[in-house]
Amino acid sequence: MPRPSKGDRAAHMVKTHPAVTQRLVEKAAAAGTSSVTQYVADVLALYAGLPQHVRELNSPSALTVPRALQALRGDIYGRIMVRPHREVSEHLAAQAPGHKVPPHIADILSVHVGLPEHARTLTPGEEALPLAM
Repeated sequence: MPRPSKGDRAAHMVKTHPAVTQRLVEKAAAAGTSSVTQYVADVLALYAGLPQHVRELNSPSALTVPRALQALRGDIYGRIMVRPHREVSEHLAAQAPGHKVPPHIADILSVHVGLPEHARTLTPGEEALPLAM
């Protein structure tokens, strides 16, 4: 049986620290969401102030019992696919002027799971590494 549509969603490949990814899996399982990616989409909707796009988190239909979820596997570079509602994605893009959205999403998730030391968005004009002369 086909799954119902989750609406108009954007897709972002996000590289998170492995410790952040592991905590996301744990939090999604504890919250009783159907998947880690849906948990992340709901967290981003709440962060963006758009609770109308939350599908499972804190809803009456959410499971009240923790679920066993498969570990979130990234691609060969350790990136994960994040698919928030398009309106959430546009709001996040507006919040991160001068930055690309995926690093901003990774930072939001790092802070959400209690590991702000893994947030890495640079301020405009700041270099990741000093250039050698």
